[in-house]
Amino acid sequence: MLDSSLDPRILLSSMAEAFAHGDAPRGETLLAHALDSGIPWDQVTVAAARGVSERYARRQPEPAA
Repeated sequence: MLDSSLDPRILLSSMAEAFAHGDAPRGETLLAHALDSGIPWDQVTVAAARGVSERYARRQPEPAA
């Protein structure tokens, strides 16, 4: 169980990191917890999108020179 007194910034950062590292189950759990904790939807979705974006941005090949 997650600590409900967790700082929202830490929770959102942890969620973004989970998605960025490809740990979707943990990211999804943290996303649900963030929403249940009352963090606004727009802040939660921005953090989730940032993590997913970081994950896939690293996977794109370098442009040909």
